[in-house]
Amino acid sequence: MATTKWLWGMCVAFALSGPAFAQPAEAPAPPAKKAKRDRGKKKPPVDLSAEIAALNGADLEAAAKAADTLGASAEPAAHDALLDALALGLPPAVTTNAFTGLVKHPAPPDVAALRRYATHHTPTVRSAAIGALAMYPDPNAKLAVVAGLHDPVASVRAASATAAGKGRIRDAVEPMMKLLAKGEEAAARGLAVMADTELARKLADQLGKVPEASLALALGLILKRPDFGPDPERVEIVRAIAKIADSSAVTALTDYLDATPKNPPRPSRQEAQGVVEARLGGSPDKKDGKNQ
Repeated sequence: MATTKWLWGMCVAFALSGPAFAQPAEAPAPPAKKAKRDRGKKKPPVDLSAEIAALNGADLEAAAKAADTLGASAEPAAHDALLDALALGLPPAVTTNAFTGLVKHPAPPDVAALRRYATHHTPTVRSAAIGALAMYPDPNAKLAVVAGLHDPVASVRAASATAAGKGRIRDAVEPMMKLLAKGEEAAARGLAVMADTELARKLADQLGKVPEASLALALGLILKRPDFGPDPERVEIVRAIAKIADSSAVTALTDYLDATPKNPPRPSRQEAQGVVEARLGGSPDKKDGKNQ
């Protein structure tokens, strides 16, 4: 009897455990992919030794090319190499390339280096340094640009006026007005680039105080700027130009007509066309069908 019970228990146990034995063993999970060994690793620094050696070498052409290469590189060491070379002193034939290289990746230490060259004895070097300084918001950079407007050499003053316009340096307005009164074209162009409505009106009030050709150039350039406006402000500029007796006024207004389409109608253009027709007789648009 005991044996029968034992056999019966074994059968029950076997029946209960049957599904477990019937199921196939689970396949082992596939091994996780190994992370790339180079993930997170920094790239090795670029070897710039050849360019740095060339920059400081006696071959001026090779030095200029090296300055271009270093300027194009985003490596901090490249920028540092340009600053170091400028600190030691670069020939005038290479400085412009070095300045251009610095501006491609501007950094605060650049200003001190460029300011030193802004007083260089060679006018072309001064001009290039001042032009580069226009790209820096540092107040010291702006001071150097303004100082260049008082340079005894006309080409340096011109470079400074261009830089002041590009950098929208408001402290340069008054000295540039004085240069405008002397008929310096770069001052007219620089003021036109930086002019807002207030400055444009101030320029319009200079009639009789500055050469008419210079004033017409400045106002005409403002008129052509696509970012200047709205159109009622352009109408004011057209009317200010119309008061200029010099033939340069017609040139400025004709350039505006050539630069703008007839449609959609723009009051400033219509007024400019009326002034030109009154001065020359006939419609300027009939010449060759421009702006149809």
